[in-house]
Amino acid sequence: MKRSLQATKAHTRNSQRAITSIGAPPWNAWRTISTTRLWTLLAVCGVGSCGSPADSGGIPESGGTSGMSAPGSGGQVSGGLPNGTGGANGNPASGSGGDVNSPGGAPATGGAPATTGGAPGSTGGVPGQTGGAGAGGRQGGAGMGMSVGGTGVGNVGGSAAPPPPAGPAPMLDPAAFMKCTGASPIRCSFGGPTGNYDVTVLLGGAAAGTTIAQAEQGRVMLPSVMTAAGETKMFSFTVNVRQPEGEPVEMRPSNGTPGLDVYFSGAAPLLKGIGYAPATKPFMIYIAGDSTTCDQPAGLGGWGQSLPQFFDYPVSVANYADSGESSGSFLGNGKLFGAIKAAVKPGDWVFACFGHNDKTTSEASFHANMTAYVTQTRALGGFPLLLSPISRAQFNGNTIGPQHINSLGVNLPMVVKQVATETGAPFIDLTALTTTWLNGVGPTASQAFFNGQVTHTTVAGANAIAAIVRDAIRELGIPALTAYMR
Repeated sequence: MKRSLQATKAHTRNSQRAITSIGAPPWNAWRTISTTRLWTLLAVCGVGSCGSPADSGGIPESGGTSGMSAPGSGGQVSGGLPNGTGGANGNPASGSGGDVNSPGGAPATGGAPATTGGAPGSTGGVPGQTGGAGAGGRQGGAGMGMSVGGTGVGNVGGSAAPPPPAGPAPMLDPAAFMKCTGASPIRCSFGGPTGNYDVTVLLGGAAAGTTIAQAEQGRVMLPSVMTAAGETKMFSFTVNVRQPEGEPVEMRPSNGTPGLDVYFSGAAPLLKGIGYAPATKPFMIYIAGDSTTCDQPAGLGGWGQSLPQFFDYPVSVANYADSGESSGSFLGNGKLFGAIKAAVKPGDWVFACFGHNDKTTSEASFHANMTAYVTQTRALGGFPLLLSPISRAQFNGNTIGPQHINSLGVNLPMVVKQVATETGAPFIDLTALTTTWLNGVGPTASQAFFNGQVTHTTVAGANAIAAIVRDAIRELGIPALTAYMR
């Protein structure tokens, strides 16, 4: 059951989306949420307010702002969208949802404490499936489910409990600071084996500064941070280090340098101190996906590459997405999902987003592949989250047409949604959300996010879609993920 969204200027500020559930008619109760959240995102990441995108690969180029606005205010977006108000450090402000917490059912006997039941649910939402087993614990009871706009966000079943407090972040280390060179960008190369590293940085100094923190191959760890003259700001984040730095399989001209690399770019990057140490308790999010999600080289960006900036210490985003992969090829590759499975520990999360390269995949095969990401992750004690593929910027006039119906007539986003419903996995209909976003931006302004393409995004586009994913996770209300969001 759906309600249409009138993406016009006259309705942008006041229109509301109907939230309906995934599933059975008895649960077709309505709940509303303002669409201002999405327009706020556009105002912050849109054309009018953004600086030039930062280089996404290797050493970030100076002068970029990763497509983010200055702290505290969103810019005017081309196409007549309303001004938005940014959050801290220029992040788009989160939307209000007024979610009502729904506790899980009674846990089964034996084992450690049960995981929390379903995420915050909408009034009359779909009853969730039984939650997956927690790390060494009991299975959570069924929770209330919800979806946004009937197609945007869906949550069915239990989820992980809020994580324990993180340990202390590393202290600033003068010896580490001596390994940082350059002025714009500032490059800090520390070496070391593959793994996860906690990093603490002190930004700012005597002069005013605007600094973006990136790591490895263009992963955005902090958005544009502005500091006044004489002001400093301290942040900590966790970096996943592997070799090659970017895509695990797809070969690029440069696969980076071994060990931990952190870069600071922006209009006027200022680094006053830095410290790092091997991470002892990282909170892991693994990403399985294709070229729209992966760590892209200079000039492009994948949304998984931009996602780390929205998570606080000690979340480590390990982006294994790889160009050209379908749901089946990624699943069967030992360097891709095989490597994720070898690393996943109880309590870790795995995000799976496929469809762009499943042009000839049968419905049965695609269904089986997406189901496997859920069942194999849970078998390791992890928690899956399914996403449908991002929309292509293919306009029919001023609107986006139907997306991801493959050559066999398979509606790939609907299959992902079906798998989520059947398995109780949290679900984000990224196809629907990015279609709504692009319809609001329009065909001309969208080129700032796609750079003449229809599939692959610029850094600004990757930032915008990563922010959409962040907001959708907030709508799901999964405590283990929202607890660590910036």
